[in-house]
Amino acid sequence: LKGEVVGMNSQIYSRTGGFMGLSFAIPIDVAMDVQQQLRTFGRVQRGRIGVAIQEVTRELAEGFGLARPEGALVSAVEPASPADKGGIAQGDVILRFDGKVVADSVDLPRIVGATRPGTRVQVQLWRRGEAKEVSLTVGELKEEVAAKPVPRLASREATPNHLGLVLADPT
Repeated sequence: LKGEVVGMNSQIYSRTGGFMGLSFAIPIDVAMDVQQQLRTFGRVQRGRIGVAIQEVTRELAEGFGLARPEGALVSAVEPASPADKGGIAQGDVILRFDGKVVADSVDLPRIVGATRPGTRVQVQLWRRGEAKEVSLTVGELKEEVAAKPVPRLASREATPNHLGLVLADPT
């Protein structure tokens, strides 16, 4: 209503291929951060700590002694990852990351991803019925590189299939 940009369309799902459909947008804060990183570093850097997480349900919260379902339950820790080096263990519930509240498990990846690699952060977690603080250095989420296809050499003596076609992968 004020004429301010709050997000940018990134994809539109449409049955007809037109402009009407379901739109997905990137929040403007994220877009501006990406723009700044591209100008500064020539690429986008995202933080990572090396944990697999799951939601803290009401039943799990009761079992852990939490007052209410909150945080992100660590279901696995990668060996030699920033989380492993910082002392985070399977079964911990991360409640705060770098001073930011982790209200739900979906909050943690967004908070960690927005943290600059190399930053030293404090993590508040719930372990065996009590709050604990650990410190760790955020690592960098590496870009996934697409595997290059392995070229196959077409057999010179390929035999046609039952339709009479001889097929080969494109080069």
